[in-house]
Amino acid sequence: MSGSHGNLEVTVIEARHLKDQDIVGKNDAFVEVYLDKDYKQRTKTIQNNNDPQWNEKFTFNLSRNHDDLHLHVYDDDAVGKDSIGDAKIDLKKHDFSKGPFDEWVKLPALLGLRSKGEVHVKIEHKQ
Repeated sequence: MSGSHGNLEVTVIEARHLKDQDIVGKNDAFVEVYLDKDYKQRTKTIQNNNDPQWNEKFTFNLSRNHDDLHLHVYDDDAVGKDSIGDAKIDLKKHDFSKGPFDEWVKLPALLGLRSKGEVHVKIEHKQ
């Protein structure tokens, strides 16, 4: 994506098999989405569900140094948030001229040997 500008439209569709962070009950999950740490956007919190559906769209302005899209899934708690897992999508590896990125992205655990769940994301590049 180097040198390319325009907008990135990111739709956080849903997640599945999220690893429980709570001792009792299921996760109250939300996703933070960002290209750089200075500007994070987030989904609403879905209560008590390890397979939440968000269907929320976010728009980011692309600049030359934005090569990765970061997803961080959290469990929303009364006293803060617990990390469930995170993933990074390398935008340079997808050819957006052939259509959007539309995939389940794994939240790796223990050097990628296990998973903390998956997030279904659709990414479109608009000039």
